[in-house]
Amino acid sequence: MFASNPPNAPTVTMKMTTRVRLADDLDESGPDAAATAPTLPSRGSPSDPTPTGEEPRSETRAIEPAARIGDVYRVLGTLGTGAMGTVLLAQDESLDRRVAIKFIRHDLIDSDFRLRFIEEARAMARVNHPNVLQIYAFGEHRCVPYFVMEFVDGMTLEQWRGRRAMPIDVDLLMRIIDETCHGLSAIHAADTLHRDLKPSNILLDAKLRPRIADMGLAVLRRDHGSMHCEIAGTPAYMAPEVAFGREVDHAHRSRADVYSLACVAYELLTGQPPFQAETQVALMLRHATAPVPPPSQFNAALAPEVDRAILRALAKDPAVRTPTAEALRSELMLGHSDPEPERILVVDDDVDSRDALRSYLELRFPDAEVEGECDGFGAIAAFDRRPPSVVILDLCMPGLDGLQVTEQIRRREESRRVPIIIVTASGGPEQWGKLSDLGADGFLVKPISFDDVVALIRRSLRERLASVCMADVGTQ
Repeated sequence: MFASNPPNAPTVTMKMTTRVRLADDLDESGPDAAATAPTLPSRGSPSDPTPTGEEPRSETRAIEPAARIGDVYRVLGTLGTGAMGTVLLAQDESLDRRVAIKFIRHDLIDSDFRLRFIEEARAMARVNHPNVLQIYAFGEHRCVPYFVMEFVDGMTLEQWRGRRAMPIDVDLLMRIIDETCHGLSAIHAADTLHRDLKPSNILLDAKLRPRIADMGLAVLRRDHGSMHCEIAGTPAYMAPEVAFGREVDHAHRSRADVYSLACVAYELLTGQPPFQAETQVALMLRHATAPVPPPSQFNAALAPEVDRAILRALAKDPAVRTPTAEALRSELMLGHSDPEPERILVVDDDVDSRDALRSYLELRFPDAEVEGECDGFGAIAAFDRRPPSVVILDLCMPGLDGLQVTEQIRRREESRRVPIIIVTASGGPEQWGKLSDLGADGFLVKPISFDDVVALIRRSLRERLASVCMADVGTQ
């Protein structure tokens, strides 16, 4: 894992006049048991009658596979068990689909947990969006409340990210963030605050489409206190005003969720959370007082605009923070663009081909300088005068050919961030293998599409920047 906090970090819930309780998370009964459970960490509260460390008791333990619930749902197994209850996997035999069923613990039926359980179901029911986990039904089985939810066959964002090595394609990460922003916008549009947004509460299906889950701490925005924030959430993703119960204007209360979402985006893009600390209290203090390192410090493939968007959403003062999830989404998407080259070196002894490609590149990259050379010696001299952003080489040239030029350029330290793209009238896998071993980034066979060249330039710039960033991080 990439955070100092353990997976499924504990959630803090506290009223201003009560003590803190750290709730137990769902126990994983298999490699992806909690990941596929549509509701993830369960919650504790000051009114929980079960002492910390005591084995949770649940009526649902008596529900065996093949049992029927509500004459509709046939139990297939257990997805997870926690302090508040149990989540079962079941088959909806009327609609022929799998569902997840969450039960409250039997001994909590008459406590405040029952009200919280009902409020969780109502919060889910207020939102209808493809990026928010859906609720289907609410009922009782043997006098124990339950609700039926969408079953996501996948894993949590936390687990997915933890299993992927850097670098991860920024476009893919941005798509996940974009859709998560849409989901949070839908929650806020339903006048609801999530209050515990984090990677372990975001589920990814097989197509990596995110769904925001676990509304166990959700409240109506208009009912969320009169003066101070209730301390609720997970310290690694908790806004400073929430962590310390500060007074917050009614119009700014949803900005705590925006802060949590920005923490998730930061962690997804950089591989680590904005802050790390030895204790939960120290972590909350860092969120409240410490400056946030720019995300590009850990991922050089990120544009300055992405830095600005995330840092604004992580502002300590909610009054100056990004106001909505939609605003954060728009700023991130505007800031995320393919890197543009500042200088392109085109090397080809065919004058007509070289000039035609230069003219097209000048049209597509109007802010870039496009220089042409007719042979390998000229290419090396041009590189040494001023290293370009991208080199496009013809393979067969008099003097030094494309292989030799690639080899000589890669001996120079300045070439680490410079993609080399080979264009040739003939060639095959053997030549491309040699070129790749020498450090070439792309290979195109004539006749070429100029649009393919543009796309390859952008992709190669992004991939080489990411690989250099990872190499730099590995040597630190």
